[in-house]
Amino acid sequence: MRLNIYHICPFGPGFNIGNFMIQQSVRRMVASLSGCGINFITVPASGFGSKAGLTKQIVYDINQTADGVIVGGGNLFENGEISIDRTALQALRRPMLIYSSSYGRIYGPDLSYVRRTDAISDADLRALLERADVVLSRDEATRRHIESLTQHPDHQVGGCPSVYISELAAAEFEASPSAETRYPMLAVRNPEQMNVPLSQKIRVHALSEQCLEILERRQGKPATVLCNDQRDIEYAMSFGREILYTSDVYEYFQILDGVSEAISFRVHTSLPLWSLGRPALNLSYDERSESLIETLGMSQYDLNIVEDRDSILGKIESSLDSFPVSVEPPVRWQQLRETQEAGIRRFLKLLEV
Repeated sequence: MRLNIYHICPFGPGFNIGNFMIQQSVRRMVASLSGCGINFITVPASGFGSKAGLTKQIVYDINQTADGVIVGGGNLFENGEISIDRTALQALRRPMLIYSSSYGRIYGPDLSYVRRTDAISDADLRALLERADVVLSRDEATRRHIESLTQHPDHQVGGCPSVYISELAAAEFEASPSAETRYPMLAVRNPEQMNVPLSQKIRVHALSEQCLEILERRQGKPATVLCNDQRDIEYAMSFGREILYTSDVYEYFQILDGVSEAISFRVHTSLPLWSLGRPALNLSYDERSESLIETLGMSQYDLNIVEDRDSILGKIESSLDSFPVSVEPPVRWQQLRETQEAGIRRFLKLLEV
């Protein structure tokens, strides 16, 4: 028997490779537990009119042709990422799993956390949650927000499946390059795409340049600049280093596998690097990143550039000095994986697998 599962996932205007990697991680995790073949039918979460999200047309198509639907992962509860028709949602007749989606706040002008202006409305999120059969929140901040809206009977924190990507996709990639050929890397984000106060945004370029200099001094090699998103490319070129960009998950994994040490403004660069055992320092600047890393038990590999703004360079250097040669995943990863797998099995059971 082969299943049809609609997969509603973010694409975004910049073809962000982090979104594509999460998508593939979700599919590999579900497929590994299904015991049968699955046709994953990709549906953009938003941006494609009636053929996106949980609109009337998509819900109709699901009811006609699907065995179930997965929503997530990614930042679907932020950035205006998911289109929802609440009336159509009430007519959904197939089981639904919300998997590794997140909700988080950003820093306001006074450097305290505030609600995002593009966050999903409470009414839409409540309707989505109440219709879902199984909910696996990505992190503790998302869990807290969900529980402030409704008490779902099958809701747990499951983390992000991308931290298991090196295992889930190991057979699909070439062998690791030798340590001698690996290179230091800075994963950037265009400050214009960062939801931080202007007082902090204007400091990001100088901080990024200093991070590159730290990496090059430590490794004795030129550093590369990684763009996760097409909107990062022009910004990345301003550093005068070689830049890397891809929208292909396989090529992305090969890029990360070639890294010796990294500093990253992108949490979905940091996570697969940790999965590969590579020392990577994540730089957080909002609640969704900080909460996910705390949930994963990786806070020792994370610095908050807003909270630590006055001492950030010294903390970056001391953090890198304290990193092991190879990062070992904490016990927490296995606990979260067991939660994910149990939730997926409950969802699959509803499909009569």
